[in-house]
Amino acid sequence: MEYVPKQEIKKRIDNFQSHLKEQGFTCAFIFQNVDIFYFAGTIQKSVLFIPVEGDPVLMVQKSLTRAQQESPLEQIIPLKSLYHVPQSLHDLGIDPSGTAGLELDVLPAYIYLWFQDTFRQCHTEDVSPSIRKLRMIKSAYEIEQIKRASIILHTGLTEIAGILKEGMTELEIDGYMGYIARREGHMGIMRMRGWNQEMTYVHVLSGKSGSVPSFLNSPQGGEGTTPAMAQGAGFKKIAKNEPIEIDYGAAVNGYISDQSRTYTIGQLPEIMEKAHECSKRILMLMEKEARPGTVCSDLYHMAVEEAELNGFKDVFMGYGDSQAKFVGHGVGLEIDDLPLLSHNFNNRLQEGMVIAIEPKFVFPELGVVGLEDVYEVTSSGLNRLTLTDQKIIHIKPA
Repeated sequence: MEYVPKQEIKKRIDNFQSHLKEQGFTCAFIFQNVDIFYFAGTIQKSVLFIPVEGDPVLMVQKSLTRAQQESPLEQIIPLKSLYHVPQSLHDLGIDPSGTAGLELDVLPAYIYLWFQDTFRQCHTEDVSPSIRKLRMIKSAYEIEQIKRASIILHTGLTEIAGILKEGMTELEIDGYMGYIARREGHMGIMRMRGWNQEMTYVHVLSGKSGSVPSFLNSPQGGEGTTPAMAQGAGFKKIAKNEPIEIDYGAAVNGYISDQSRTYTIGQLPEIMEKAHECSKRILMLMEKEARPGTVCSDLYHMAVEEAELNGFKDVFMGYGDSQAKFVGHGVGLEIDDLPLLSHNFNNRLQEGMVIAIEPKFVFPELGVVGLEDVYEVTSSGLNRLTLTDQKIIHIKPA
């Protein structure tokens, strides 16, 4: 078992406390699992109190023993229930007042209402933007975990080329991808912050199933096996001369990498071959133009313009009312980390950001082709962390 280094946690707490002070907060209460993990190094059922100055307090409902093993924080105490938070803090001589930060983008309403009723001496404000801004910039430790996850993806995407056969179902391929990922160390899930957004570890979409839209904020969706999931692999059998898009994710020590490659048994229709070439050109354009200081929305518009110049604007990142309005997204502890390369995200790139860029083209009834790779933003531009060749992977028919 690997634990988050103590100095990593200390730096995060120090940076967060600086943010709290700058923005007039006196403290923050952290409830969401991923944010607790970011600041405490454990995902045990807890409430994390972080004052603007001094040591944080991790109040643990279950499991206290594991939290003490996993977290380097000094003050880790038992908590009987949520309703005992005020007394637990009071016993330590802490009685919060002033402006308290809460994760209002993800916090359940009942916890918010409980907090309002319990800590009436506090004024509450949303601290989520500060947390997401901090998490947007990755440390060397975090980037190393993403690199490790990228190695898992490369192994799976390479190995599956020797397994894919005409007549296999998408679900069979999905199963192989899951087996390889877990065998190589994928932690088992990928987390999303967006409300009601869910993500599997892989989308295996062949032919027309790749053109089936879904609720997911993604260029492709897939039919899945049931309306209860409504995305990803289904029962369709793989056929010759159609695209097989494998959008693959894995996570190591919480940190996600995300990659897509297009396969085909035989040959793709010419229009899809050309669209895939356009996808590669868009990635090359992003690699050329993206660097610290570049406005994220500018990169999105550059990608749309390139797609339009090549005659593919109407199928870029989906089609019709299902077109996604982004071409890239941050990855980290959540697959929808900031920043976004979207039409309305006007922040500038900063050194240390990690972004998945995914120019894809979705053709009605034909399917999806494209690429997705993960990049670190460095002082001189983008450094690709994913490893697989940026080409269509052709498999000879049996």
